[in-house]
Amino acid sequence: MSLPLLIAAAIPLCIVGLVIKTWWDRRFLLKNVPAPANPSLIWGHEKTEWEDNSGWQWRAWFKECGKAFKLKAAWGHPDILVVGDTVALSHIYAKNTYNYPHSPVFIPLIERLTGRGLIWVEGERAHKKMRALVAPAFSADNVRKMGSDIYQVAHSLQNKLSNEIMGNGGSSVVNAFELTAPATLDVIGRVAFGHDFNTIGNSAEGIKITTGWKEQNEMGQEQAGFTALLVLRLFPWITSLPLEAIQAQGAVANRIRELAKGIVSNGEIDEKGGKDLMSILLRANGQQDPAKRVDLAEIYDHIVTFIVAGHETTAGATAFSLWTLGQNPDIQTALRDELLSFPGEPTYDDFANPDTFPLLDAVCKENLRMFPASARNEKVAAEDDILPLREPIRGADGCWMNSIPVKKGQVIHIPSIGINRDEDVWGDADVFRPSRWLVGRPGCEKYCKPGDQGLKPADEMCGGWAGIFSFSEGPRACVGMRLALFEYKVLIYTLVKNFVFEDTGVNVMLRFGATLAPRVVGQESDGIKLPVKISLA
Repeated sequence: MSLPLLIAAAIPLCIVGLVIKTWWDRRFLLKNVPAPANPSLIWGHEKTEWEDNSGWQWRAWFKECGKAFKLKAAWGHPDILVVGDTVALSHIYAKNTYNYPHSPVFIPLIERLTGRGLIWVEGERAHKKMRALVAPAFSADNVRKMGSDIYQVAHSLQNKLSNEIMGNGGSSVVNAFELTAPATLDVIGRVAFGHDFNTIGNSAEGIKITTGWKEQNEMGQEQAGFTALLVLRLFPWITSLPLEAIQAQGAVANRIRELAKGIVSNGEIDEKGGKDLMSILLRANGQQDPAKRVDLAEIYDHIVTFIVAGHETTAGATAFSLWTLGQNPDIQTALRDELLSFPGEPTYDDFANPDTFPLLDAVCKENLRMFPASARNEKVAAEDDILPLREPIRGADGCWMNSIPVKKGQVIHIPSIGINRDEDVWGDADVFRPSRWLVGRPGCEKYCKPGDQGLKPADEMCGGWAGIFSFSEGPRACVGMRLALFEYKVLIYTLVKNFVFEDTGVNVMLRFGATLAPRVVGQESDGIKLPVKISLA
């Protein structure tokens, strides 16, 4: 055989060999890391993980294996590393952030759902540049100025709900998610882009966004959505094909992108150096230096990102809060008394100070702990690394492991809801108990019962805000956290002062889609649903 033919024959063999070696390395590098028992031959542990409700399965595996373990992946894929150990989490998210990008399976999905914005961008230089551009819009000084817009939306929601209740005989049962989403969409439109969606007023453009996002989230919660992710892991190039199911994932983003063109064309630059997001983006578009200039396509994607992420997450937190308060009328009454005792209308600084409304602060933290919008994240190691552990795990060989070596390409699951409900940290983790945030606080004894357990020391909790993982941690933590908390508290303040929320008696389960969302047991076909009975206070 001639040399050229030998070379031609050797090339595909080398490629196949490299693929097999990579698969072998990833599959067996974690061989000493413990794994839960009884994986399915077809689904491994992944289907059980996907079917989890409230993070109970991850927490059971924490007890069985420790706070870091491997899962058998579906369809023969290499093992997946699951990390709930707080030191390992800080290593991934805070100390070695850019070595752990989003999984290649999720990056195209993030792009279709939220655009090529701050959630999507990868790489230290690109991410730092983009975050530095938009972060000033969400500084404390800038968020402080957003109060009038946020209150105006809150009062519009209050008036609409009051009219509905009075026209319905004094009470009404509503889907809490459909109640809160229009308000949070209107807020982000006004404070970030100077655009009023008027979703509370049932505008067509606003309703299309909220209902479209709800439908997309519901698709991700279905068995077909889970299976699709496995197919994409096998054949990632499918995402580039013009398939109807794939294109449909970008429907909401495309709709917002079209609206963004009008928002930008009507936008005005604050020549005095205003730091609202629209002024920042428009000034960047006018930069003469190509390295600093932001083109219109990127501006449109920023608008998509902040409208989608900026409304959906806060809407969920507010909806879950109304539901949990309905289930706990004593806490709701105490909260209403606290809010009514405040003279005037609270400012950003009033809400930012946990001593102004200690129970409101505790209620909000407790709901964010129990219902993180991003209940699970999937990362991948960009380079070989060693993950340090706070709590040693016992390896398959019986020896204790203080760290875990990871290979380039290793898929890692971060179970945010499992971390936030870890019984070793939170004790009665599935119980809505705001008093855990108030034990030992001067003046808060009236909110606590004898024997109530408070918080663990900070070094035993994760490094995220308030010791929970709901806003992530490190350089990629939520850039809009101040706005989210301010808006969240204004909405709860306005609604609880004026309305009474009651449990409807239905059994609710949690499902993981694009974000965490509820369904009613026995009414799963109704989609995302969180019924709450509301009457005037």
